[in-house]
Amino acid sequence: MDSKRKFFLFKQAEHFCSVPWNYFKVDMSGNITTCVNGTQPLGNLKNNSIEEILSNSALTEIKQNLSQNILDSNCRACQSYENNVDDNNSYDFLRGLYNSMFKFENIDYDNLAEFKLQGIDLHWSSICDLKCITCWSNQSSSIAKEQGKEILHTPVEQADKLIDYIVSNQETLKEIYLSGGEPTLIKHNLRLLKKLRRDLSFQIRINTNMMYDPDNQIIKELQEFPNVLFTVSADAMGDRFNYIRRGADWNKFLKNLDNLIRTHFTWRLNSVFFVCSASYLSDTQNFFIDNYGFNDFTINQCGMEHDNLQCRNLAEDVKNKVLEKLIAHQNIHKNNFNLVGQINNCINEIKNHGSPNYQKYFENIDSKAGTSWTNVFPELIHAN
Repeated sequence: MDSKRKFFLFKQAEHFCSVPWNYFKVDMSGNITTCVNGTQPLGNLKNNSIEEILSNSALTEIKQNLSQNILDSNCRACQSYENNVDDNNSYDFLRGLYNSMFKFENIDYDNLAEFKLQGIDLHWSSICDLKCITCWSNQSSSIAKEQGKEILHTPVEQADKLIDYIVSNQETLKEIYLSGGEPTLIKHNLRLLKKLRRDLSFQIRINTNMMYDPDNQIIKELQEFPNVLFTVSADAMGDRFNYIRRGADWNKFLKNLDNLIRTHFTWRLNSVFFVCSASYLSDTQNFFIDNYGFNDFTINQCGMEHDNLQCRNLAEDVKNKVLEKLIAHQNIHKNNFNLVGQINNCINEIKNHGSPNYQKYFENIDSKAGTSWTNVFPELIHAN
């Protein structure tokens, strides 16, 4: 590809994203999208091979728009989280992350038929042992079972065909992302890991709730790979953690972390920003900074059909306290541009108008779990 043209796409184009030429996501039912934020269904492994899906007209149209610097509807959700951090640095969310990862590859981004597997997002099962209050039946088999809904799981036959595809292209890989569900419980992941070479430099990124048992085979397999990014999910600490991550145990979380922190893994903390975590987000991050040396963080905005839990629904006095803590935390970590950008998204969420309408949801949780949200989150009581 002409160097000037490539420079324009990666450095100057406002909407170009390299993901559709390099990467795709598999969801719990075998559906394929460009990435975790891609909204355009590209196909399903039950109906078509991955090769057929990656060469179809739906993906070609997305590529065409992005190569012409047109914001495709598939990508609007992702770009809505982008913001300027300061005059010299920008927060480009996933587009910036993957453009940086793929920009040196020998790929002709004007060739709409080209695809080179360099990254894959495997959300290919909803098998999970927890019922997190910000999650839903699509991504937690435990919630699905409780609600009498179908448990979503890519069939073994289709998963094995995809495993063969990944293994045959592993020399070009830069990243494998294992999520779910809970990836330490998904047997597809174990079969994949056993077939992958250990001498290649691709990164395995895993997002886990840390509730696995000591004899977990996926954890043992991961320790044989040289480049593993371990993303642990925590939105608060102690009793608040246990309430939010329904079925989890904060002490077990810390025990597993203490046992693994001495390995060669690198670490990231993932949190959901919502009414129950907003007042404690900076405290939680500071705990992992001070006690475990974390400096890599992701903050997800609340979704999964839980609009009532979004931080816009906090009472105004609570919003003001949260905003004050966020700005102070942001100022302390002003050189961590990724974190600053994500906190900006939290600040933007806080500034939206909402109405406190979460009480009935928490009462429903309490009726099932025998808990009391008013004891755990007293700052939320007066807002109802």
